[in-house]
Amino acid sequence: MTIFRGENYFHQQDFPFYIDKYTILKGQHIPSHTHDFVELVFVLEGSAIHEMSGHTYKLAAGDVFVLEPQVYHSYTCSPDEETIVYNVLFDASFLQREMEVLQQMPSFVNFFYLVPFLRKSQSFVPYHPLQPSQKLQIQSHLQTIYDEFRQRREGYQLIIKTRWIECLVWLSRFHHENRKTMQPSAVSDKEWMDSIVNFVETHYYQPLTLQQLSQLCGMSISSFTAKFKEATGQSLLDYKHAVQIRHAARLLQSTDSKVLDIALEVGFGDVSFFNRMFRKHTGQTPKEYRRQERSGAGE
Repeated sequence: MTIFRGENYFHQQDFPFYIDKYTILKGQHIPSHTHDFVELVFVLEGSAIHEMSGHTYKLAAGDVFVLEPQVYHSYTCSPDEETIVYNVLFDASFLQREMEVLQQMPSFVNFFYLVPFLRKSQSFVPYHPLQPSQKLQIQSHLQTIYDEFRQRREGYQLIIKTRWIECLVWLSRFHHENRKTMQPSAVSDKEWMDSIVNFVETHYYQPLTLQQLSQLCGMSISSFTAKFKEATGQSLLDYKHAVQIRHAARLLQSTDSKVLDIALEVGFGDVSFFNRMFRKHTGQTPKEYRRQERSGAGE
C-alpha cells in the first residue's frame, strides 16, 4: 500500500505545512494509503464513500475529520457528482508552541485527539458534520489559507499560521456545540477509558488534571476516577507518573542527557520530586539506574 511522505509536500523544513483543493472525479476510486503527517480533510462539495480503520462512512459537504499518521484510508466518489475536498497536511511540530495552549482546551483535545482514536468503535462516527453557517466560516478561512499558500506573497506564512490556529479553535468550538444537539453515540465507558489512556500515553509530559480529562468524557470527577482505576488498576496520577518514569528510564539508557534535563523532558518541574518518583517505581535513583543498565549492557 502507498505511504505518502511529508518530505514530498513540505518544501521548507521550518514550515511543514501544505494545503490543496482536490477534486475526486465521478466514480473515481482512490486506493488505500497512509502518510507520516497529520491530515485534516474538509468536504467542500459532493459526496463520497470513505473507508478507514476497517469501517465505511458516507461523506457529504460540510464534513470534516482529522487523520493522524499511519491510518490507512481510501475514497470512492459518488457516480453522480464530483467531490471537492480541502486537504490540509502538516507535521505535528508545525504548531509546537501553540499546541501547548490549544491542548488546554477540552474541546480541542476532544476533536483533535479523542475523536480520531474513538473511530475504532463501529458505533462512533469519526467525522464532524458542520452546520451551514459553520461550514461557510471554515470554508472562508481555508480559502484564504489556500490562496496565501499558492501566491506566497510577503508574510504569507504568518497569515497561514494565524488562520490555521483560528480554524482549529473554531472547529473545536463547533464540535463541542454540535455534540450537544446530536444523538449521543454509543461509546462505551471502556472505549472512553481506552481513549484517555492513549492520550495520557502520548501527552505524559504535559500537566493533565482530573477535571480536564473527566470533562472530555462528559463524566463527573468521581465517576471518571472510579472508571479510570477500574480500567487501569491505578489512579490517574499514579498511571501518569508510571508512564513518565518509563520514558525517563529509556532516556537514561539511551542518552547522555543530564538527570535534570530528562526530568524536565518527561514533565517533572522539580528534580527532587522526580528522583523520589523514580526510586518509588524502580527501587533506584536515576544515576544508579543508568550505571546499572550501562554496566549490564557492556557485559
